[in-house]
Amino acid sequence: MSFVRALGSVHFAELLDAPRVGAAPGPALLLVHSLATSHRIWDGFIAALGWRGPVLRYDLRGHGLSEIGECPYSVASLQRDASALLDAHGIESVVVCGLSVGGLIAQELALSEPRVRGAVLCGTASRIGTLEGWQSRVAMVRAGGVAAVSEAVLPRWFGAPFRASHPDVVRGYRCLLERTPADGYVAMLEALAGADLSARLPSLRMPALVVSGELDEVTTPADGRALAERIPAARFELLAGASHLLSVEKPRELAALVRAFVEEHSLG
Repeated sequence: MSFVRALGSVHFAELLDAPRVGAAPGPALLLVHSLATSHRIWDGFIAALGWRGPVLRYDLRGHGLSEIGECPYSVASLQRDASALLDAHGIESVVVCGLSVGGLIAQELALSEPRVRGAVLCGTASRIGTLEGWQSRVAMVRAGGVAAVSEAVLPRWFGAPFRASHPDVVRGYRCLLERTPADGYVAMLEALAGADLSARLPSLRMPALVVSGELDEVTTPADGRALAERIPAARFELLAGASHLLSVEKPRELAALVRAFVEEHSLG
């Protein structure tokens, strides 16, 4: 565990460095989590993936153990946080993998950061939701705190089959959601409201993998296909039986898709 000052704010970041014996060094893997969660959403995925180089995961500002920092947020400012963390850990080459708003940050990082060699974009889109929808949620949180939206959010994070079979996991993630600082949550909602990378994505030339959950109602499979179509070297994969937090619901299956993508493009 480490705490790193990046652009004036202290972030929690964890660098896992366990290269395989005799393996040639490859890029690091940077993992970017979703709204109102933390670096923990990648636990099962990391265990199943078997990445041979360093893995860097962190808590977004206003989430987990990271400071709220300066508001307002934007996807560009959140990308600069990620770049600063790469600098702090001496990482010169990276594959970025992000989920939901983390996927938007991953897109911005791939567009802006020459160290990125490939992108894995999970449960995301070039624009997520609508301005009106995010403004409505901001109003709810300002009036009643993050707990005011948990009943609506959890069924969108986890599909009905997972909620039935893993009730304690869902309760745990409810705690994580409701303990997110309201100021950090609102700042992230406002960043989402202003984010649209659609027009810039055709310039992205690196290999990309777009993965959507079959049951995802937040960023639907149609959103994922549209995202992949905007990126010249992207491939789309549908993860059967998964909803929005697909790294939690289907970590092994997601890891298998990412491993095949990485091997195909010699990225890790």
